[in-house]
Amino acid sequence: MKEKIKKYKHIKPVSYTLFFLVVFTLFLFMTFPGDVIKKRIIAEIESNTPYKADIQNVRVSPLLKINMEGVKLSRANSVFLELENLDLSPSPLSVFSDNPKVPFTAKLWGGEISGSIRINKTTGRVSELDATLESVRINSVPSLFSEEAEKSLSLGGVIDGEVNLVMIPPASGDIQFEITGLKLENMKLKGITLPNLTDLTSMFKGTIEGDMTRIDQFRIAGADIDLDITGTTPLPWEIQNGGVIDIGYSLQMKGGPMAKYKGLLSPYLATQRDGSLGGKILGTVANPRFEQGSITRF
Repeated sequence: MKEKIKKYKHIKPVSYTLFFLVVFTLFLFMTFPGDVIKKRIIAEIESNTPYKADIQNVRVSPLLKINMEGVKLSRANSVFLELENLDLSPSPLSVFSDNPKVPFTAKLWGGEISGSIRINKTTGRVSELDATLESVRINSVPSLFSEEAEKSLSLGGVIDGEVNLVMIPPASGDIQFEITGLKLENMKLKGITLPNLTDLTSMFKGTIEGDMTRIDQFRIAGADIDLDITGTTPLPWEIQNGGVIDIGYSLQMKGGPMAKYKGLLSPYLATQRDGSLGGKILGTVANPRFEQGSITRF
């Protein structure tokens, strides 16, 4: 086999050509100014999302990896999302693809998210996302959805999970995660402020189907409370734009300290056979409506 390769009359021109392309590509990425890339990335983010973007520094390594530090997305003069650093590893051949796949790793809220995104060059938007979350703190999660959510609920805990999404219509995919050390504070239900809860565990499994998110399982459990939620909501990336929600939940409140809160909520929720309280959240994201009911139909 080696002899055949040596006798191949075009081996030298091909080798020289490949060598030139490799050296040229490495030289291009090593000398390409980071400020130019930074301005282009910021422009793409701000033209395709409702957020303002800021990046402290951008570097391009000889291995064709783009490293960004201090990535911030903000709205209304408040930080929406902040990444300590973000590494993108596009293939040199991705420039020839209409939907390039770009592996990434990001440091976020004390943890790490790794995976890949696929970008539609026509729209400039992410069309697919595959990601694994490891030890990510969730303190800032409410701010991702709305300013009202941030005011009405404070979270704590660490999340691990996986996300696999096709984001162009018809959307599809699945989301699953587990939260340990979950804390729920500043909770309000029907105008009643509930006690702060700590040392909870949570499990979520959901699927993306067309224009909605189907919650197959969402459970929050602890010594004094057991909450099960199922139903449908808008797509995660569309929640800020509103949309219809249809959620059923079953709430079990245990122990003496919770008895008075169970009594306060009983007139608004249906008492089920096991003693838990059942209810529904209907309407829209902007104008939810709480009703008595059961979650058996979900």
